[in-house]
Amino acid sequence: MIKSQQIFNREDIDEDDPWAGILTATMFGVRSTYHTTLQAIQMQLVFGRDAIMPITHKAEWKLIKDRKQHLINANNKRENSKRIKYTYKVGDKILMQRAKRFKHGDREYDGPFTILEVRNNGTLRIQKKRYADTVNIRQVFPYHE
Repeated sequence: MIKSQQIFNREDIDEDDPWAGILTATMFGVRSTYHTTLQAIQMQLVFGRDAIMPITHKAEWKLIKDRKQHLINANNKRENSKRIKYTYKVGDKILMQRAKRFKHGDREYDGPFTILEVRNNGTLRIQKKRYADTVNIRQVFPYHE
């Protein structure tokens, strides 16, 4: 947006507050962008009319909700298809994934740690060196000796 503002004449930009026009144009651009999931522009949903043309817009909220839920289910199904089914048990050993320091590179793991408790909310209670910690099962991998 700033680059497009620089194309215009310098006379169009207010010397006292040059950001006013840029921010106004940017916010209009954000609010008037077509959202593929909602299949509408934010302004149409909020104000019930088009942002530029004098046309009324009636939002079908049930259809929007169903479409969003369908996309959530499809994304969950796609993500879950890549998972390897594994049931953790108390006493098993696991490796915990380290936080990625670089964009590319091999995964690094800490551990092995012993599982103290398996909870039904997708977390494990593990024994780290001198303390117990709760971790999400998405951050751990089974350790095979």
